[in-house]
Amino acid sequence: MQSTRTRGSFLSCLPKFAAGMALGCLLFLSTLAWTQDSPGRFEAGGSFSAIRLGGGQFGPGADAGFNITRHIALDGSFSWLPTIPAQGTVITGLFGVKAGVRNQRFGYFAKVRPGFIMFGRELRDETVFFDPATGLNPVARTGRQTEKALDYGGVMEFYPAHHWTLRWDAGDTVLFRERGPTITLVNNGIATQIFTNPPRTTHQFQFSTGIRYRF
Repeated sequence: MQSTRTRGSFLSCLPKFAAGMALGCLLFLSTLAWTQDSPGRFEAGGSFSAIRLGGGQFGPGADAGFNITRHIALDGSFSWLPTIPAQGTVITGLFGVKAGVRNQRFGYFAKVRPGFIMFGRELRDETVFFDPATGLNPVARTGRQTEKALDYGGVMEFYPAHHWTLRWDAGDTVLFRERGPTITLVNNGIATQIFTNPPRTTHQFQFSTGIRYRF
């Protein structure tokens, strides 16, 4: 009886074992195929980005990726955008995946990358003091603010040489803005909140071009 139970248990585990072996062989073969026709899984380089924030911001950046297969890769970038003095320096960090197709010379991918956008100088709140003699006297408070973001769109790559990639990105960067800024009126020592922006979602067109080294 014990022998029968042991055999039944072994037979019930056999399909799972076979599936695991098949998956392992598939991963091994895909890795072998990749190493035969690709210079490497890792890539890193620099870029120049532009994003439509306010009047538009642009600046340099650094990015990198890890190719899981020929069709799927982890992808990330940092950008430094110092071109609007009113908002200070803007820094973006986006990390996600890209998926698509490629051949010896070109690659075409879709990307989805969550991350953040950090504003160096953002209006946080403003208090307006009313004085009968001098009228309205606004006092604004600004500071650094970080908002959640989501970048999605398309990527085109060109491979001019074995280790080099020229890349172009275009898409929509969704910015999830927090509540604020708040405007408060102070009259005779009594503070009254007269306006505040609710949480909201905004969309910004984004474009970047860059070069990467694959190793």
